[in-house]
Amino acid sequence: MTGEIKGSARRSRPYDASRRQHAAQRRRDQVVDAAGVRFRRDGYAATTVADVAADAGVSVEFVYKAFGSKAGLVRAIWDRALLGQGRRPAEERSDEVSRTAEDPEDILANWARLSAEVSALGAPVQALIKAAAVTDDGAAALLEEVEAARRARMEHNADYLLRGGFVRPELTPDQVRDILMLGAGELYEIVVLRYGWSAEAYVDLVHRFLRAELLPDPTRPAP
Repeated sequence: MTGEIKGSARRSRPYDASRRQHAAQRRRDQVVDAAGVRFRRDGYAATTVADVAADAGVSVEFVYKAFGSKAGLVRAIWDRALLGQGRRPAEERSDEVSRTAEDPEDILANWARLSAEVSALGAPVQALIKAAAVTDDGAAALLEEVEAARRARMEHNADYLLRGGFVRPELTPDQVRDILMLGAGELYEIVVLRYGWSAEAYVDLVHRFLRAELLPDPTRPAP
């Protein structure tokens, strides 16, 4: 009987551990949700870790253990935004089309749609990070990290176009990357958040911008 009880306890432990992990993940998600609301409403400087913990119904210690700092909370919000709003991460869907599409127009149209999807969540967070970086060292370090990751991602995307021979021959790899960066966030902040354009109008603008700046013009003689 004792052996049966011990064996049963051993078999139940993986389930219990999994349940605890799921519970901890739910609490982390609650914290990220609460932080997003607080930062958007009160701004970075006025928001405290204690505020976020109280809103999420967790301890301050839990927040520090899970996220490290207030800047770590913003990083978690940013990481979530990069996933996009689909069932699969936006980067995964982006790469799938870029690998299989034979027409660069399809690649650019997909990037424009995903840019709108990710920027709807990410552009306000990026604006928050930029504003906070002026006075907060943690936010300044996060801004450098975010920009470095964005550059790396756009270099990755540019490689698809360059290897496919799709871009104008006079463009350097750095120029292709920089054009993609401009169309992947900066324009959204200006035309949607500041000027009130619709998401559909933004997608059309980005698609036309990328096509005009990256693809060869068949009417223009080769240099």
